[in-house]
Amino acid sequence: MRSLWLAWLAFGTANPPPDPCHSLVPPELERKLEERYPDVRLRLAADSDAENLRYATKQGKTCLLVAQADADGDGRADLALVLPKKAGVGYRFVVALNKPSGFELRELNAWTGPVTRLYVDVAPPGTYEHTEAYPFLPSPGVAETIVSKLPGFYFGTVESAAVVYFLQHDQWLLVHVMD
Repeated sequence: MRSLWLAWLAFGTANPPPDPCHSLVPPELERKLEERYPDVRLRLAADSDAENLRYATKQGKTCLLVAQADADGDGRADLALVLPKKAGVGYRFVVALNKPSGFELRELNAWTGPVTRLYVDVAPPGTYEHTEAYPFLPSPGVAETIVSKLPGFYFGTVESAAVVYFLQHDQWLLVHVMD
């Protein structure tokens, strides 16, 4: 009987480690995302390409689909998240500003396509200019140059295109920085 009890302890109580993407998102924000966007689910590290995730892990990043930075300068960590669709292929790119009254959600992008090669990361304060790979075409919410004293968020495809978003005067602006 004692050996059965020891076997149960050894094998029956092990829990898988929590997903690194899941641990970055506070429960309050999870609930709000599920309410606002019922067509998507919370991201998992396994949503990313295994090779890209291994490389990112070596750089100290365990989740390619969630990033944290104080984008609005209020001293609280804001989050940028890639949220995969529950059914089919696609995603929403959402920023959650951490306000005293709770998280304020803003959808910055939605697309049909796989999430396996997508990433989001912190863009440090600085000057960002439109890529020289193609001409700048003015459009709403798109800037040729952004100068920011606060961090923003990179969003793109690993080893390919990327844009950088910054909050400027309560509006998210983007610059195409890589192609």
